[in-house]
Amino acid sequence: MFSQQELISELPRLADAVSPPMEIAEFSNQDFEPPCSEQKLWAFRGFKTEFASGLRFWIKTLQAQGWDGRESYFMPYAEAGLCEPIAEGEFIRLVAEYTGSLRHALPQYIRELSGFRSGLRMYADWNDVAAMAELDESYVAFYWSTTA
Repeated sequence: MFSQQELISELPRLADAVSPPMEIAEFSNQDFEPPCSEQKLWAFRGFKTEFASGLRFWIKTLQAQGWDGRESYFMPYAEAGLCEPIAEGEFIRLVAEYTGSLRHALPQYIRELSGFRSGLRMYADWNDVAAMAELDESYVAFYWSTTA
């Protein structure tokens, strides 16, 4: 989909562009069992007819998470994306691992990856995990984090 070098070089230009519409599902700590786990989860979908590239989609999903008041951290955080290729099975396992205590169903677009073409692991820290996938007609992204 894209490399870390492409991410770093295109980030300033794409971050300034207006975001096309995308589907967003957000889950806060109250949506997990137990709520004190301080978990947060985001799932995104953007159609290829709206997003010219997976990289643009990825950057817009980062920005959609509300970097207001934390702008100085945005560029270093975005540039630190791993861009490690992952297979469909790895993507599915990652989502399953970090949603086991979620009390609500995830959107179908993040659970069923029909038309999977490629995937990237973007973050793999103990408290911050993210991945994205390119499907036939769309891109999807999954983020999980905790402050616990």
